[in-house]
Amino acid sequence: MRYFRSTIAILSLVLLLSACGGGKKPVSTQPPLAGSGSQTIESFASIEARAKKGEADAEFDLGAFYHDGENGTQKDFKLARQWFEKAAAQGEPRAQFNLGVMYYIGEGVKQDYAQAKNWFDKSAKTGNARAEFNLGVMYYRGEGMKQDYSQALQLFTMAGLQNFGEAQFNIGVMYAKAEGVKQDIGKAYSWFSLALDNGNPRAEEVMKNIERELSPDQLKVVKKMADDLKKQLLSQTAGKL
Repeated sequence: MRYFRSTIAILSLVLLLSACGGGKKPVSTQPPLAGSGSQTIESFASIEARAKKGEADAEFDLGAFYHDGENGTQKDFKLARQWFEKAAAQGEPRAQFNLGVMYYIGEGVKQDYAQAKNWFDKSAKTGNARAEFNLGVMYYRGEGMKQDYSQALQLFTMAGLQNFGEAQFNIGVMYAKAEGVKQDIGKAYSWFSLALDNGNPRAEEVMKNIERELSPDQLKVVKKMADDLKKQLLSQTAGKL
């Protein structure tokens, strides 16, 4: 499954959050790339025919082709939105997510945080980590709603438990800064460690900052906490297999 190239713009404004260990560190609340079409070798004609029969996955793919201007199509955000809406109405979480993106950034529609929240929320309820993350960012920043750190943390945690590195990094920041939760450097370090394992390079510097401020005994404790959290996630993942 690919993601909208343009979606990197959504929530891409970097928040400057105080990182423990000195100074301010840019903490990305940038979401993952939004869902574009499935990686399929199926012909456009075949996908279009299935979409016109009301098959949600094909409706989603057709919307993605029109959004990205691929497979012989020209970019047409209006058509993209229409096909995403058809798929979303059938509960297609990627289509719901993409509609959220389009409304958030005003892509082919009037920018509308309420609509963005609505579609992210629908997608998040299916367990879509990207939607959980984006919705968390909106709560964190108070975009179209009252700012709510506790709700943001809950949503980041839902995405983080699915090994989404950006969400894990933000959880670490919130524990370090006591935003929506009691300050806990051990938990902050643990989530930063997970974020690093899941491809977030910013986590390494923050972890080093923490390590410089801890005694050897304290560092041993937080590293054990990090190992325990990783084992917990591995256990949860194995239980779903």
